[in-house]
Amino acid sequence: MKDRNTIYKIIFTLSIVFTAIIIVTGGIANGEGNMVLTVLVLCLIFVVNAGYGGGFSNVPTLLSDHYGMGNISAIHGLTLSAWGIAGLTGNQLATWIVNHFGEWIDHDGTSVNPTGYQTVLYATIVLYIIALVICLLLVRPTDKALEAKKAKRK
Repeated sequence: MKDRNTIYKIIFTLSIVFTAIIIVTGGIANGEGNMVLTVLVLCLIFVVNAGYGGGFSNVPTLLSDHYGMGNISAIHGLTLSAWGIAGLTGNQLATWIVNHFGEWIDHDGTSVNPTGYQTVLYATIVLYIIALVICLLLVRPTDKALEAKKAKRK
């Protein structure tokens, strides 16, 4: 995969597919005692974690490909700041959704809200779709990358 953006396209597509499957099957709300739905939820968690690590490891090379080595330090700092803010705000959004949607159920002395957690997936899939659309429509190779590709063909 010579285009670093391809990795992000794969990550977002897999995340959308697994999230959609769990939404359609009600994997979180109906998963208790159902091994297939439990495995689906675990697969989503694994894909998201792999995507997080894969995305994070590709940021420096993607930035250097698009902006050059001379600018990478400042842009990488901004990218990591945005990544951190997204990590904090994403958790806050998920907590707010769980606390305001669904129905709390007492289960063995603990309260859970499976419907609220299922609702978090709707917000998550919208964000994945937005990210995939950005990757597909807005991220383009730089002139430098296009020239390098032409030079390799000769």
